[in-house]
Amino acid sequence: MAYTRQGGERCAELTERLSDRGYQCKGYLFHKYNDIRFEKAQLEAFVDAEEIIGAAFVRKCAVIFICAVGIAVRKISGFVKSKLTDSPVVVIDDMGKFCIPLLSGHLGGANLLAEICAEITGGIPVITTATDLHGRFAVDVFAKNNGLFITDMRKAKQVSANLLEGKKIYLYVENVCLKNNPSDNAVIITDDREKAEDGGIVISAKRYGEYRHDEYRHDEYRHDDICHENSSALQLIPKQITLGIGCRRGTPKERIASAVSQVLSEHKIAFQSVKKICSINLKQTEKGLTDFCKENGLPFQTFDSDTLMNVSGTFHRSEFVGSVTGADNVCERSAVAGSSGTLFIKKTIKDHITVAAALNVVDLWFA
Repeated sequence: MAYTRQGGERCAELTERLSDRGYQCKGYLFHKYNDIRFEKAQLEAFVDAEEIIGAAFVRKCAVIFICAVGIAVRKISGFVKSKLTDSPVVVIDDMGKFCIPLLSGHLGGANLLAEICAEITGGIPVITTATDLHGRFAVDVFAKNNGLFITDMRKAKQVSANLLEGKKIYLYVENVCLKNNPSDNAVIITDDREKAEDGGIVISAKRYGEYRHDEYRHDEYRHDDICHENSSALQLIPKQITLGIGCRRGTPKERIASAVSQVLSEHKIAFQSVKKICSINLKQTEKGLTDFCKENGLPFQTFDSDTLMNVSGTFHRSEFVGSVTGADNVCERSAVAGSSGTLFIKKTIKDHITVAAALNVVDLWFA
């Protein structure tokens, strides 16, 4: 969004160059300056910026202002709520000299976007986040880059503060492989989780401590609702669990949700670690399953019976299930087929619903 004629030139340039890099972009220019010279750039004239900004924040779209910082601050002030949900906002002067990430620098990616814009305009990215300036490990960036669920942003802030002060922290990991070390004062451990309790990090699909509220709601924006009451460690949850589910025709999503919740709870697995739901082709259009997946933002993958029967491994076998579906076990085989991982939770029956889980060891990278 540009507010001057020269800013319109920057807007046209950025819209074109960012689109070339694969971004979906729309350029806007204040109506007073949007004349025929910008016709080729297809910039849309605007009078009231708030409506456009509000729609962008709802969709979690990035907003790039080409104007004075003060204008941008006033325009977004009514929409700023939380660093977990705010859109990334970047401000660029109309000459393209300075690119300033104003909001959601880490989780939203505004810092990276400012660097990309500066590369395009030949300007300077003005990064002010402390961890970037000091070259230290940033927990929220690490989590975002690796698809990890942050259970408590307050603890994430404290970890970053401890690292900035040069304090030693411990990273306890389960079923993950850290490909490099984030910091000289971060120690990776695999055998003594208690060391991470003093302001450290636990990276695991397993639940540690007691949870508040609705721990099985799969919503990336409810981090604080599931923080641990009796643990001082920050837990980051990797997506590494694939669930295989079998059910009778017409089983409602509520019963499926209850069965999944019970099975995961019994094994102390966080729902946020689930990355996919799998089943047999016969369940491809099963409304309860598809609604459950849609409601929780989970991909749903199905396999034919021949594919399931060719999956390698030792599985519980049922002649009855085989006679009906063509595969002697739906939940265990589909979980492994969908993940190429290891069977982690064997077939468990809850209210005539079968649930199994496979686990993948994931590689995590520190930027």
